[in-house]
This record gives sequence, C-alpha cells and structure tokens, in this order.
Amino acid sequence: MDQKCLSVSNSHIADGRSLHDYIVGVIYDQVKDVYLMINYRQRGGLWFPFTECRINETSLQTVKRLLDPVVIYDYEQIQLFKVCSTKTLPFKGRDVLFYAIIPKLTNTISTWLNGKMDGIDIERQINTLQDNSIVWLTTNQLKSISKLSRLLGMEPLSLNKQFKDIFHSTIKLNNINSAVIFEEVKIPQIETISKTSHNNSAETLVLSARFTSTIQEKLYEEYHNAVLPSDYLNLETFKELILRKGLDSQHSIDYFRAFDSTQRNYLTFLDYLLGLAALDPNTQHGGVPAEQRCRYIFRYYNINNNQRMTFEEFKLMIKDIHNNKGENLSGDRLSDQALEMFRLFGLRSSDQTLSLMDFLSGVGQLRFRGTSVLFRLNMSIGDFFQRSSSSPSITPSTMIMPSATSNIITSNRNLNIKTM
Repeated sequence: MDQKCLSVSNSHIADGRSLHDYIVGVIYDQVKDVYLMINYRQRGGLWFPFTECRINETSLQTVKRLLDPVVIYDYEQIQLFKVCSTKTLPFKGRDVLFYAIIPKLTNTISTWLNGKMDGIDIERQINTLQDNSIVWLTTNQLKSISKLSRLLGMEPLSLNKQFKDIFHSTIKLNNINSAVIFEEVKIPQIETISKTSHNNSAETLVLSARFTSTIQEKLYEEYHNAVLPSDYLNLETFKELILRKGLDSQHSIDYFRAFDSTQRNYLTFLDYLLGLAALDPNTQHGGVPAEQRCRYIFRYYNINNNQRMTFEEFKLMIKDIHNNKGENLSGDRLSDQALEMFRLFGLRSSDQTLSLMDFLSGVGQLRFRGTSVLFRLNMSIGDFFQRSSSSPSITPSTMIMPSATSNIITSNRNLNIKTM
C-alpha cells in the first residue's frame, strides 16, 4: 500500500500534463445484496465512487479520501482488495484501479447503511436524484437502470460476478497478503493488421471510410478520455462527442440508437468506431459498405428499435431524402410520396411495417434510391482531425481492428486480484 499514485505505473505525461490514475471503490453489502452507487449527474449516470489520484498520494490515502465523504466506517474494520485494471493504449492514457472494500465484521456494513438512501423505487427516483446522491442498489435495480442508459458504464453489471466472487470468498486473515482470488482471461486487445486482410464487413467499412491507424488512434484517445473511469460510452457522453463532429444534438438519441447495434444501451469503442465509419462521407454507398450503412440508416429511423419500420418512421426518412435535395415536402405531398415509395417494397398500405431485410433488399436491388445522402457527416473524420491539430497529412497505412471483430468488445481490462 506504499506505492505512490505518482509512480511510473500510476502517472503519465501527455501534452505537458501529468495524467494520474483513477481509483474506484466497490462497496457491497452481502446480506442485502446491494452495491453503493453515486449519482454523477453531469455525466448522466450512476456508478461506483471514484476519484483521481493526487500528486504524492499513496493508494491507501486515495481510498481513504474517497470513502470519508461517502460512508461512516472504522478503517481498522475493513480490508481492501486491489483489482488491477490494465489498458493497452497506443498513447499515454490513464489506468483505472478497482478496490473491493470488504468489512471484517458484520456490524461494519450496518454502520455503512445507517442513514443512507435506500434505492427501493430507483426507476422513479432517478430523474430527481441530486448530484452526488448516494443509493444502495441491487443487481436487478442496476439492470433496470442500465436499460435506461443511466449508468456511467456497464462495469457494475459486466464485472458483477467477479466482484461478488471477491466478496463471497472466505480468506483467512493470516494468509490475506498472499491470497489471489481470481484471474480473468484477458479480453482480446486491439491490434494492427494489414489493410489487405479485410475479410469481414467491419474491416471493409473502416477501410472504405479511410480510417488509417493514425485516425483510429486519435479516435481511441478521444474515446478513452471521454469515458474514464469506465470503458463504456453512455448517452450523455456520446452527445458531447458527436457535437464535436458537427452532428445535430436534436437527433443524438437517433444516432446513439444507430450506433448501438447490439441494443445494450451503451457503446464500446468498436461500436463508436464503426458508427463513425458509417457516417463518414468517404465511405462508399455501394457493395458491403452500403449494406452496412443501410443497417445504420434503418436503426436511425426505426424509433421503436424493433427491426420493423412503421409508415410514420418511413415518412421521416423520405422527408430527409428530399431535404438533402433542397426540396421541402410536408403534409399530403409527403404522405403521398412516402406511400408510393413504401409500395416499392411490396407493401400495400400504411398500416403495414417494413422489415430490415426487405429494406436491405430493396436498396440493394435499386428499387429504392436516395439513401446515399442520409446518415452523413459534413466533414470526414480525417479532415476533422487535420483541422484540429497541426500534425502532417494522414496517409493510408494499416488499420487497427479487434482480433475478432465478429465479437463486440465490451472492455479492454485484464483483471487480477491482489490483497492489500
């Protein structure tokens, strides 16, 4: 516990600034099966208590500073388990260290729970919670909140089993310094592969967008700094990122839904990367990239998010196609034009719905045209970074993609446990 947060492994320098690691405290009541969560209102989500290490501060001091305003406790009656979290980044980034905070005596938890808010009806309370409010939540409550995209990130759920393994493990105090509770298999890291090996649709989409390794590294750095201390991107943080790209904030939920191909209500870096590739004006609207883009377009307009587009949703698409041509259709003219286009897919009335597969087929067979102007950035990502930095022009080289792009990456963490 003597290691300073400023040590080589815990501090980094980027752009002349010292970047310190984050400490996250996981506090769990085994009896009531609840986690302590804090509402980070400005970030748009609930999450574990966390803080940034300070200069010349030991990890123990950081944990104590984190806990003091959150819970009432006797420091001699708790023990810490350090969950090491290692990110492999192509830049100088920050690490996130999880500490499982475990009571040595049962009355310690009772002291923690005394006077704290109980999250019994959290779904109704969540919109009225003040910034930094404390709640104790069950796993089921966390799942409900997650569906509303109101967690900062998915770690309270995605790492739930590992955390509970820690808390439910019985360790003799005399062996506590040498015990190792578990070691998780490392999730595939991002690696560089040749641009000639684009054998799946995800790689083809990224290549079509001309996302070089330099561009991808810049996007990864942007993503990493935005989501810290989580590995996931929630809706509120997503809004901030797409505003920088010139997209209309009024439609941020629609863009988020389009990016969220797995419907988990949170985005991984791969989700973010591929969504931007689909938006990029460099991406061709033909072949495999066109099919992938059409999937994003369908999700963007499919407000119900059920792979069945209603006529009213379809009308919004037709309106946008004409708007991009400088034509303003509305009222009966819009309805008549939309119904005519709707029938191109073999649908006879506005009461029917258009499936994703029929939409892809209609566009692919050129029965329905106009989608090439939809779901586009005004400026390519490459130009965006060139304008925002003084770095030399970016030229195509290799691409950075996960080693198994068919499996969505949910985290880049490598977890192992050390007792403190």
